[in-house]
Amino acid sequence: MPNTFQVYIKSVTHEADGVLAYELKGLEGVTLPAFTPGAHIDVIAEGIPLRSYSLLNDPSERNRYVIAVAKDPKSRGGSIMIHERLRPGDKLQVSEPRNLFPLAEGEHRSVLIAGGIGVTPLWCMAQYLNSKKIDWELHYFARSVNHAALIDAMQGHISQDKVQLLLGYDVEATVAHIQEVFRGDDGTRHYYCCGPAGMIQVYSEQAKALSISDGRVHFESFIPLQEAATSGGYEIVLARTGKTLRMEQGKSILDALIENGVEMMHSCREGICGACEVRVLEGTPDHRDSILSEAEKQAGKTLFVCCSGSKTPRMVLDL
Repeated sequence: MPNTFQVYIKSVTHEADGVLAYELKGLEGVTLPAFTPGAHIDVIAEGIPLRSYSLLNDPSERNRYVIAVAKDPKSRGGSIMIHERLRPGDKLQVSEPRNLFPLAEGEHRSVLIAGGIGVTPLWCMAQYLNSKKIDWELHYFARSVNHAALIDAMQGHISQDKVQLLLGYDVEATVAHIQEVFRGDDGTRHYYCCGPAGMIQVYSEQAKALSISDGRVHFESFIPLQEAATSGGYEIVLARTGKTLRMEQGKSILDALIENGVEMMHSCREGICGACEVRVLEGTPDHRDSILSEAEKQAGKTLFVCCSGSKTPRMVLDL
């Protein structure tokens, strides 16, 4: 796990139906580690499953972190427990920020496409881009105005047409709008999407259909886009110790590493937080994460051991 430190909850605010925002501040006025647009932190509270949340406030702010948590009735308990248990004044641990969804450098226009609570990292990006006077636009899909988080903060940008609020769109209308966004491509724009798995799939398919290069198409998912690889039947060799692990059906590589006393940084166990990335020295990974680009997966230089496996009988890891 990354370095962690203690914060307290300064305030809790209602942002939308089922969405609460938590303002976190360092104890005794401690300056918090800097973060970049698209970064996330792990939230560690007693009795609550560890979860990762995107930072939504302006990265220039060094005295606080702000996250938004959607209460998901289908969740494994993390978001529900946070809503029900955490209150202003409570103390908890958070990790140093990590960024698996960074903005590409340059003066090009950034096109941000958000679905539901996926707006959080994109709003962080929007604030940064606006402060740097770099062109941007945000297309924000939500079920209704009552389900659209952060719109109070967005009002000035909505009136300037930098933010398009797209309420109650069905699948057909969503696909049509994303197609329209991509048809405006000028060969330099970068695109960023965060939202439900179905939206990310449409976004990726439409970008590919219009031959927009993978290097300009970015996304982040809060839920796994594939099932974990747990079929087993291959060997994992740990290069630093020479130890060989025989993978059994029903177990992840992370499970096997922990059972064999290997200390591994990990968090989500779903291939979405990026904590358990390991270098691959030999073999072909069976990638099941929601982080790596297609080019990175083809290169096969790293994998996330919580969810990915091996397509070859033997894989050597830098452990």
